[in-house]
Amino acid sequence: MSEPIPFIAASAEEAVAQIRARLGPDAVVLNVRPLKAPGLARLWQKPMIEVVACRPAPPPPPAPSPDVSEALAGLREELDEIKQQVELHDSGWRVAPLLEKTGLLPRHAKQILDSVQAGHGELPPSTLAGEIALVRAQLARSWRAPRPCLPNSLHVLAGPAGSGKTTALCKWLTQLTLVEGRLARVWRLDGITSNTAEPLSVYCEILGVPAERSWNAQCRSISEDIGFIDLPGVDWKNPLAIQELAGQFQQYGSPHLHLVLNGAYDISVLLAQVRAFASLPVDDLIITHLDEEPHWGKLWNLTLGSGCPIRLLSSGHNIPGDFCEASAEILFARQFPRARAASATKSI
Repeated sequence: MSEPIPFIAASAEEAVAQIRARLGPDAVVLNVRPLKAPGLARLWQKPMIEVVACRPAPPPPPAPSPDVSEALAGLREELDEIKQQVELHDSGWRVAPLLEKTGLLPRHAKQILDSVQAGHGELPPSTLAGEIALVRAQLARSWRAPRPCLPNSLHVLAGPAGSGKTTALCKWLTQLTLVEGRLARVWRLDGITSNTAEPLSVYCEILGVPAERSWNAQCRSISEDIGFIDLPGVDWKNPLAIQELAGQFQQYGSPHLHLVLNGAYDISVLLAQVRAFASLPVDDLIITHLDEEPHWGKLWNLTLGSGCPIRLLSSGHNIPGDFCEASAEILFARQFPRARAASATKSI
């Protein structure tokens, strides 16, 4: 909306006439209050009213209509998924349905099983535990480690609205400053929309971490061990919003870009979000809200489907809460808990 403008009038009709003459028929009234004449003048002067109004915000550009080729590609993907699901269940390996049950999409479960069979042979081991061991080894080989964070490096956290970026950043800051004793600095910057994450600034004050609200070219070289840029959530379904984010990202130099995703969302949504941000130089993923997701095995779809490594895993809204570096072993512990328990019992 435009800057609010006050109008003084003797009546509502006069105020409406003034507003329409200056702002047009679509003006929005924000506030109305009576104005009393000062002192004794109120005995003979008629009360006035003050009306605050402004022009409405321009309507957002229409969303691009879905392309027919995209719809056909989606249909072909669904058909291919059904075909691979049938082939997977006909493989004779007992671990095949288990992989799907723990969250792997049929195409990725088949991809892993094909790799296992290429090395072991088409006939499965005599026990399910033997199959799981082979699958775990193949998944571990598919794990991608994120690139190391260099000293005095800058990190940008971006992602869709509701992904938990601010909470993840607060947890990360807690580990760095209180556990590792590192010096940090934070920039809480606006994007297409305002960054309303005021709790981040409050938490930085508690930790003694400087929190800035503006950016300039000199900020690219930081004296602290690590710097973070927090940006407001982006409408990942709007290509123009992604384009605006890409343009804003260029002014920060060459920082690490971490895409923060809500791990409780359906895997089809998560993969679509990764594809939506593919035009940006995303280094790795931070997965949040995992306390709301029982099937951690689905995170393998992100590694296998996008090739993007997962750096950090976050559970719960409490700070510091559960927040750790991602690894294949952590996923295995949640994906195959019975196999882990059986292994521990056997070792005893």
